[in-house]
Amino acid sequence: MKDYYDFEEYERYYRSRKIDKERVILHSDLNNFFASVETLFSEELKNVPLAVCGDKEKRHGIVLAKNEEAKKYGIKTGETISSAMKKCPFLVIRPTHYSEYIVQSKKVIDIYLSYATRVEPFGIDEAWIDVTELAKRKKKCDVFQAGFSIAEEIRKRVKDETGLTVSIGVSFNKSFSKLASDFKKPDAVSVVSYDNFKGIVDGLPVENLLFVGRQTKEVFRRMKIETIGDLAKNKRITLKNALGKSGEKLWDTANGYDFSEVEFYHRKYDNKSVSKSTTTPYDIKNTEEANAVIYSLCEAISSELRKRKLFSSTVKLFVKYADFSSLVRQEKLTLPTSKTQDIYEVTSSLYKRNVDLSFPVRAIGVGAEELSKNKAEQMTLFFDKNSIDKTLDFTKEKYGKDIVKRASVIKNNRLCDFETERIAFNSGL
Repeated sequence: MKDYYDFEEYERYYRSRKIDKERVILHSDLNNFFASVETLFSEELKNVPLAVCGDKEKRHGIVLAKNEEAKKYGIKTGETISSAMKKCPFLVIRPTHYSEYIVQSKKVIDIYLSYATRVEPFGIDEAWIDVTELAKRKKKCDVFQAGFSIAEEIRKRVKDETGLTVSIGVSFNKSFSKLASDFKKPDAVSVVSYDNFKGIVDGLPVENLLFVGRQTKEVFRRMKIETIGDLAKNKRITLKNALGKSGEKLWDTANGYDFSEVEFYHRKYDNKSVSKSTTTPYDIKNTEEANAVIYSLCEAISSELRKRKLFSSTVKLFVKYADFSSLVRQEKLTLPTSKTQDIYEVTSSLYKRNVDLSFPVRAIGVGAEELSKNKAEQMTLFFDKNSIDKTLDFTKEKYGKDIVKRASVIKNNRLCDFETERIAFNSGL
């Protein structure tokens, strides 16, 4: 495809893409999800300040979710339990119950699926829903009025059938529907249509856009880009020079050029994922320590892939900084693989290219996604890395997981001394 370096050429190019102004995409966000699920089974928790928190003894002692009552005291997701208790001494603390959160999430997903086949979860408590065809069948009003009506119906059903509440954004693309779902909370519906999006989103802080993290925000600060409108008015080539492909994508998004489809639920979630993460006993401050942890994580998930005779086409990296901000990056593999070294090399590269090394890191996760049974690997004339992996799998299974270790892992043994057997295997919600 031709590169477009002139702003007017960009405009002609995008006009030629023919934005579907009548596409109706919903983004549904369950309000205070973990905390809301806890109150379903304990009526006495409904009107008291409540926070769902991690295990303090394992350095996970932070607020993972809070209810509306806790928000009144300024309690924020990601802050420590001790900090939250200072703000609200009578704050009720509850541990996580993930199995129940999954059950409740699935109930809500089933409601979404009764309206559309294109339902794309974004974590356990959010999802995009493409209701375009359903909206177009409602002949008494325009598609956005119909979209609002459908969103209202979904909001009421979720509340009546599960006891949970959702905030829903309605727009003509995924990015703006997610923006809209944040406008009114809890239990509300907001609309950003093609006709009014400039007036609504241009004045919003640029970090409100999906995938504008701390590093990107800092780049924008240096470029004097503070709002989404500032970003939209820049030249696309300027953003490309500053941030590469992600800069182009963000420029597209700010101008309404998000053509990404909402994926079919069953197509996306028939493809399973394998992941493993760890919160380290102390903050990671250099790439050598990070690579040792990454290798241990990659070794654990690739072993699980081989055990299940699966091959991954996409690798995902999750990083949480010491200040609890986080980033997620992923990369498509050249060929599907279950080899430890292949997955490690890509993940390590993602870390090196994306993580701000001036900030300490407290948690790292690695995921292998787009899994399949099909084996399409590049053979080597010299040695078979998969054979080495299989030999190590056999040796560790017979003599214990600590019988063979990489030198860098031994050197950073305290960082890598986490339980590797418990792998998260997602077969869909």
